[in-house]
Amino acid sequence: MTMSNQGMSGTSGRFPLDNLTYDLITIIYEKSKGLEAYDKYLRDAQGNQEISRLLQQIRQQDEQHIEQLRQHLGHMLATQGGMQSREVGGTMGGTSGTMGSTSGTTMGEMGTREGMERS
Repeated sequence: MTMSNQGMSGTSGRFPLDNLTYDLITIIYEKSKGLEAYDKYLRDAQGNQEISRLLQQIRQQDEQHIEQLRQHLGHMLATQGGMQSREVGGTMGGTSGTMGSTSGTTMGEMGTREGMERS
């Protein structure tokens, strides 16, 4: 049985998150790691203004996407009776509003899907 077929909560077994919530957390995490990579790429492109501008633009768009995803995640968690949306921003947001390696919350602390496979 897939998680989407398991009732309104969409949870199964010991994993407390439905697929969509898990997906949003994963996207936020991966995009946040990507922001760190862009910082390196921007340093490498310092001599090329055109590439630097392009990378800065892409990085800013990713930051905006992360913020939008965080807002949706907070709303989903609040409506599911999980954490309050302000806790989501405070726990995962750090000072930059993204979930990075210095935020204090790791993916391991959020739980893992059995075998990290989709149901």
